[in-house]
Amino acid sequence: MQKRLAHSKIPTYVGIYNSLYADITSGVYPENESLPGEVALAEKYNVSRNTLRQALAILCEDGLIVRAQGRGTIVAPRKETPIGGKLLNPMTHFSKEKVDSVEIQYNYGPPTDIARVNLKLEKGDLVLASDALYHQNETIIGYSFTQIPTALFNELDVDITREDAVEQLVTQLIFEHAQFWHATVKLVYANEMEASHLQIPEGTPLLLLEALLYDGGCAPFARAKFYFRPEYYRLQFKL
Repeated sequence: MQKRLAHSKIPTYVGIYNSLYADITSGVYPENESLPGEVALAEKYNVSRNTLRQALAILCEDGLIVRAQGRGTIVAPRKETPIGGKLLNPMTHFSKEKVDSVEIQYNYGPPTDIARVNLKLEKGDLVLASDALYHQNETIIGYSFTQIPTALFNELDVDITREDAVEQLVTQLIFEHAQFWHATVKLVYANEMEASHLQIPEGTPLLLLEALLYDGGCAPFARAKFYFRPEYYRLQFKL
């Protein structure tokens, strides 16, 4: 097998990347504060705006900065948030900025075939199916679909007559009840339904986390699909 090796020049954006990285991590640019504009940054670091944009794009990929609608480019909170130990809602746990509201739609009905098999249910069992839209500054950044057998309500002391009961169940209680989960992460492209929920064009790339949540007796009790708009999330796992 032939191998071809060639020396390449260090990209011109590496120097400005390193300078910005050092200034961000040292606190020159505080967390959750906006960076100066491109013109000001290009002048300060004596680089072209094109080179600056390349460096900013890599910093964004590395999770140091976030492009926030209406706020420009801001410095991301410097936190490590791997899943380990207690399970948390990934839609809020992994968001680069705080989720400020959740919109819930739900219904009750028989389980779908995949839910019946995965959750070990009978055809006559009743399941809560919910769609949850996660908002940040009026933008929908993520969406989850969850199926939970209603037989679980008594065990979790869920009073569905309370207005906020379903929201609390879907966004908090099932994660507190779970001892572990089996999960798969993959790249998908938004279909018509997902695009409608997230208010994005069809075909937009999304990260999909599919999970089965298990209780202390190793029995599956909830099935969930979490759709993340990648620019608003950073997924970290302790393996």
